[in-house]
Amino acid sequence: MVLSIENTLGLIYNACFIGCFWPQIMKSIKTKSVEDVSIILCYMSVIGYLAALGYALLKFGFDKLLCMNYILSGVSVIVMMVVYYRYKK
Repeated sequence: MVLSIENTLGLIYNACFIGCFWPQIMKSIKTKSVEDVSIILCYMSVIGYLAALGYALLKFGFDKLLCMNYILSGVSVIVMMVVYYRYKK
């Protein structure tokens, strides 16, 4: 399978979006501290991912790469929110 530049950029884009919360999640679990986490950013991210998913579905139809990005990114931020409320003092 040969990846085009477009697909390669899409995969990099997905990996970055999906993974952007994981360093903070791992740090929070390791230190059991969420003092430096902005929960408002998390809520805004969930709303943004839902809006982006809706936009992509309406504009482009079901595009696996876009839908996977927004769904898995949303799951990542929800995991961060669970960790936040678990370790919030």
